[in-house]
Amino acid sequence: MSTFEHIFIHTDLAPEGVAAELAGRMSVEFSRDDEGKVYLSRPASDGRPGVVGGELSVNRYSYPLDEPEEESVIDGYSVVWDVGYSRRDGEVQRDEARRLFTELTAVSPWPVLLLHGLDLLVAAWEPRSGYRDFPPGTTPDFIHRALWEKHRRPSAG
Repeated sequence: MSTFEHIFIHTDLAPEGVAAELAGRMSVEFSRDDEGKVYLSRPASDGRPGVVGGELSVNRYSYPLDEPEEESVIDGYSVVWDVGYSRRDGEVQRDEARRLFTELTAVSPWPVLLLHGLDLLVAAWEPRSGYRDFPPGTTPDFIHRALWEKHRRPSAG
């Protein structure tokens, strides 16, 4: 399984600053590898074996072009948390990512998005407007812009 869940975060902080803030507010551990990459992780929930979490980095998935057909909801988010599950179970990974996302929304001052892979927009949260689940099959792409437009360039929390 190579697909990750992705949590996109709208903030002015660098990934390291976001990781430090979240490690102080959530039940996750902040670490760095030998190359200086930043990670947040924790044991899986409900006594499941394995670890859930992953790298926080600058959002490398968005397209900076302002051409309408290239728009994506993720364009307004500067940091991405790639969430995986060490036991390689897709259903458990999605559940664990949803749990991390829900915990993050309870403590985050920043707007956040949850995507399955980079193909499906699952949920969004903003401090001012709250939580929103998207209909199954919603993509982060222009074709579904009417569903996610207010989340593309969110205001800071």
